[in-house]
Amino acid sequence: MSDKFVSERNLKFMLYEVFCIEGLSGIPCYEDHSRESFDLVLDTSLKMGRDLLRPMNREMDQRGSEFVDGQVRVHPGVRTLMKEFGENGWIASVFPYAFRGQQLPWTLFYASFFIFNAANFPAAAYPSLSTGAAHLLISFADADLRDLYMPKILTGEWQGSIAMTEPNAGSSLSDITSTAVPTDNGWYQIKGQKVFISAGDYDQVENVVYLMLAKIPGGPPGVKGISLFLVPKKRVSNGGGLEPNDVATAGIFHKMGYRGCPLTQLSIGENDDCRGWLVGE
Repeated sequence: MSDKFVSERNLKFMLYEVFCIEGLSGIPCYEDHSRESFDLVLDTSLKMGRDLLRPMNREMDQRGSEFVDGQVRVHPGVRTLMKEFGENGWIASVFPYAFRGQQLPWTLFYASFFIFNAANFPAAAYPSLSTGAAHLLISFADADLRDLYMPKILTGEWQGSIAMTEPNAGSSLSDITSTAVPTDNGWYQIKGQKVFISAGDYDQVENVVYLMLAKIPGGPPGVKGISLFLVPKKRVSNGGGLEPNDVATAGIFHKMGYRGCPLTQLSIGENDDCRGWLVGE
């Protein structure tokens, strides 16, 4: 395997000479940043790619994820990776200071994850999925829900994942059949099946939090009837601990070049005890 996985020279040429990202420092949101801080982020990204992600690349691909006795097992290095990305602020890097972020420009975030993807694509998927899930919560969730579930996603203790696809509804999301029945307790009873859910379950984190699409009965037809819900694999109990949330993994899939990150099939609400919380309207 070649030691070189990305061209630092080409990347910095594109960022500074073509996209002129230094100009972003003139925007109030990014005024604390400069060419010096941008370079520091890129240099650190290259070091993490070289020292943390790249050494696991071949082994993650050859070994892949495993589904054994109902449990999803992944490379043990994923635990270290998520801890590093969480504790060092990479998952939250683009978010406002109020959400433990660094207010980095999204352009720089994607440049960093270009490096991480080039070093080890399936490994980089884990933290980037958590960033996506957290971004949805920041954008649309109410404060109580956000404050309960988001902090541990940002620290890498919990995995954030997006659950859209179903066995009979791939890109045609208007055909999803997962349901969300409202209750008098402020949560919805979720029931359905999801497939190809990246990092949807594995043994190196304490919990997985899904941002899941489902339909509320009686809603409008097609895509207008789809709502977004936070559905944890383990929900936070009244005592502050974790308890099962009736989300079971039925199996995993493998994609070429992506074997180190499990794509799960989820069975939701088989015992009529899966709770979800509406995100947004």
